[in-house]
Amino acid sequence: MVEFRSRPDGTKYPITGREGRGGVAVAAGATALAIAAYSGGGAATTGAAGSAVGESLAVRTSHAKQSARNGQQDKAWQRMRLRLKRQPSIEHHVDCVVHSFGQVQEFFVRNPCRSLTRTLVPLEDESGDSFVVSIAWVRMPTARQARRLDRLDYRDGTGDVTALGHHLLAAQGVSFTGEHYASDVKKTLFVRAEAAPVRGTPDPKLLDAAAEVGVLLPPP
Repeated sequence: MVEFRSRPDGTKYPITGREGRGGVAVAAGATALAIAAYSGGGAATTGAAGSAVGESLAVRTSHAKQSARNGQQDKAWQRMRLRLKRQPSIEHHVDCVVHSFGQVQEFFVRNPCRSLTRTLVPLEDESGDSFVVSIAWVRMPTARQARRLDRLDYRDGTGDVTALGHHLLAAQGVSFTGEHYASDVKKTLFVRAEAAPVRGTPDPKLLDAAAEVGVLLPPP
């Protein structure tokens, strides 16, 4: 049955059904898009969620770095969702030679440092896995020497500044391999930080991030 509609001038015209089919097509298209969004789109959403989870460590690290730059050590670790197992040990020295080894030690023989501060930060992640971050602040007479020390220390197999408590750590099977390492130079101050697992299986990316945060902390 053909239906008619009236125009404003009184004349009538048949309804062809184009509008109705168009409406159905739009609705069908919308339904198809909804199904695609639920199936294929659902996978995309999962991917986005996975990406967000992957990015969460980066975001936490970024916030923690800002706290570290401000000298807020406790807050920096909290922003990393890490727990301090106890207050970090700290030692101050005036001789870097006796607290280093390898080519780094030879460098200090030729270029005596002005001061050395070492700390060992024991941390635990949300899963109960534990690790330590060894940080050393080395004050050199000149900025050039600090940069040279940075380049030397960065290279594999050139020695190191000895971690605080390294004998006790070694007895527990804890070793610093240079894998989770970060360094920084601020004028005459060379800073190195390195993380090493103690118990469990802490995420290697978390260990990297902890070193990156630790190296930004000011000398205690």
